[in-house]
Amino acid sequence: MFTQWAFAQKNATREEKLYAALDQFIANPTVTGIKNLEITERQFWDNPEPKTKNEILAIVILDCNKAFYEKQFGLYFDAIRSYEKALSLFQSHQLTNYDIVEYCLKPLGNLYTLTGDYTSAENTIKQYLFLAIKKNSTEQKTSAVINLAAVYKSIGKSEEAIDLLESQPVDKLSPEKKSLLLSLLGENYLLLGEYENSKKALEKAESILPDFVVYKNLALVYRKQRNYPKAEEYIKKAKSSLIGTSRRDISQVYLEEAKLFLDQKKIMASQNAVRAIFKELIPGYNSKNILPKEKNLYPETLLIDALEVLAQTYTEQKNYFKAIDCYQLTFAIDSRFSTVFFYEETSLLHTSNIRNRVEKAIGIYEQLFHKTNDRQYLEQAFKLQETTKSKALKNYIALTKKSGSKKQKEILYKIHELSAIITKEQEKGENANLEVINNTLSLQNEKIAELKKTFGKNGMELTSEFDMDRLYVKLKNDDITLTSYFYGKDTIYIFDIASNGIRLKSFPNSPKNKKTITDYLDYFTEASAISDHVSGYQKQSFALYKLLALEKIKTGKHLIIPDGLLCFVSFESLLTKASQSTDFSKLPYLMKDEIISYETSADFYLNHENHHIKEASVLGVFPVFENSSRSLVFSLEEMKAIKELFPGAYLEKSEATYAHFIKESKKHPILHLSTHASSGTVDVPATISFYNQDIVYSDLYSLDIHPDLVVLSACETGIGKLHRGEGAISIARGFQNAGAENLLFSLWKVNDFTTSLLMKNFYTHYKKGNSYPIANHKAKMKFLNDKAIPNGKKSPYYWSAFVFYGEVSEDTSCNYWYLFGGALIILSCLIVLQRQKKS
Repeated sequence: MFTQWAFAQKNATREEKLYAALDQFIANPTVTGIKNLEITERQFWDNPEPKTKNEILAIVILDCNKAFYEKQFGLYFDAIRSYEKALSLFQSHQLTNYDIVEYCLKPLGNLYTLTGDYTSAENTIKQYLFLAIKKNSTEQKTSAVINLAAVYKSIGKSEEAIDLLESQPVDKLSPEKKSLLLSLLGENYLLLGEYENSKKALEKAESILPDFVVYKNLALVYRKQRNYPKAEEYIKKAKSSLIGTSRRDISQVYLEEAKLFLDQKKIMASQNAVRAIFKELIPGYNSKNILPKEKNLYPETLLIDALEVLAQTYTEQKNYFKAIDCYQLTFAIDSRFSTVFFYEETSLLHTSNIRNRVEKAIGIYEQLFHKTNDRQYLEQAFKLQETTKSKALKNYIALTKKSGSKKQKEILYKIHELSAIITKEQEKGENANLEVINNTLSLQNEKIAELKKTFGKNGMELTSEFDMDRLYVKLKNDDITLTSYFYGKDTIYIFDIASNGIRLKSFPNSPKNKKTITDYLDYFTEASAISDHVSGYQKQSFALYKLLALEKIKTGKHLIIPDGLLCFVSFESLLTKASQSTDFSKLPYLMKDEIISYETSADFYLNHENHHIKEASVLGVFPVFENSSRSLVFSLEEMKAIKELFPGAYLEKSEATYAHFIKESKKHPILHLSTHASSGTVDVPATISFYNQDIVYSDLYSLDIHPDLVVLSACETGIGKLHRGEGAISIARGFQNAGAENLLFSLWKVNDFTTSLLMKNFYTHYKKGNSYPIANHKAKMKFLNDKAIPNGKKSPYYWSAFVFYGEVSEDTSCNYWYLFGGALIILSCLIVLQRQKKS
């Protein structure tokens, strides 16, 4: 980086002072010098005199240079703030005569990637890619493509990265760019397990311009192929090419060497390589004790990777205490990366990346428990896995519904609106307007920077220590057993917790066990699947019951926290023993033994707010879609049944518009939507239909509503793209983000007729004073026992789709006046009887 003296105006004293301060700093860059630059900038803004464009440009250049050196000193988040400030000033004042792409957008995008903010990285890179295309700058376009491919590699989109890289003409590229592109291509092929294609691309890069990155990646290929001598040969070549590189570059080679030694079970050699990484990256590191001190750590992915390798070496040595210490240090670094991710996609990716380490740590805690019989290790394992449950949802709720200011909420809602505009434009494919996308991305980045400013340097602390003692007390008071699943890459862990203690069970996430789950789910893809193969369903349902280690509980109620594919399982329909009966009402369903409800996180269960509705009213949405292929014939019957039980506003047919729903949504504690919905696909988001339009799940996020209950009487409202630790990104998820804490939603395509019966049953039992989960339970039992319903319609497909997530306490009855009136009647009868006895 360098100052742009060509832009200085001799007659602008303040401008000259800014450039002079910057030149003085660049001559001797230090952390103290950065603080001096901040003082210079603050003095500039404190001066009340109007600022010229040239002066503002001087500040932009100062911030870009400051950011460059902040990155050099490892102050990544300070550097991001400086670049974001420079970009905001450059755009808001419509400045020119400075290469904002080269000196701001490119390094900012790279920093976002480095710190795991992949959505911001992708948006920033796409922004300068558009500008490069507009300027017809081949060099900047290639840089953008390479950086975008690096982001795709980091978020598991290697196929997209390969397509992007291979679409680039390489003939006119510089040797450096050509080698970099081929090296990245090789890395992505490697991630897909295509070793020969990876080797081919890397060897071509080696022939053009060999450097440590190419050699390191070739060592990785040969390590994966277990050709250790060849891998060691390339590690030596990589080391010999490190002259003049950064400490981070050197550490990357040591990390690959540490992994190579670990794979060969050369434990001491691997630990020495990790020690070398710590020497490079941690100032004042004491190599006598391999583990660094937590206070000396900072946000750096290489430190996390090194500590994970070290943990694996201790695990090999069966030194489980040291291994746990390593993992705890990685989680401490994770927490320093960011307290808040403002993009949901980034938060989802962040959680996914952490979960592999969490899974290994749980396994070690399990070993420590077996070694010591101390249940604190099981509690530590449970609390650790809980930190990965619905983290993106928790962050959003904390920001918009609890801790966030009005200004912060408004900005965040605007960011979601802009995301929707970008998504809708991108869905047009080749017909998408790139100008619209770029302008919206630019505005979105401005809003993100504006939101960050409201938090200051320390961000916003959203997490707190999970209180196990409170959990045990609440479980006792609620007379409930909690079962939480952790769906790991290699192992599925099961935590059973009751008031008297905690147990941990597990089973391998093997192809065979996964097939047991998916074969069960296949029975709910269409109505005839179970009816046509009753014995097959019975066998599969019982097999899954046994796999999930569901045992007889001592409490009457059971709270399930599913994870992974288990989010799509209706536990009520599992069979607790083998059966040959063809009478669906006679089958031994788990529901007959216990009242089942669900939650996305134990933290939600522990901290659920009980609203105590005194008088329930319903906002009903019934588009019906009559005289169309989407007609919901029995929806009106459903509406009629609910209307007889509860007052409210019932939006029927053409009245059931999205705008009308929003207008009425805050006036009623219960929102009931009887309509169509779709789970979407990998690329198409989940939607729900109103009379006049379909609404994407994320459009619901900005609804600042707090209903006591949302009933989604529609197909697949709990189904969507599955994310590790978060569950399905579904319509139900949209309402959770909007503020709903209690939800009743479906796990597959539901039948119009049977749904109307179930809903009538549910509201009838709720009217009688039952809590939501008990009302749902009784509604299903009544359906099964109803002799007017034919056996074929009692298949679990028809009655078990609707699951309740939320508060399980029994004191959430809907109508205290109803109960009070009942009590008065009973009391009156007792008085009359007493008088009759006396007479």
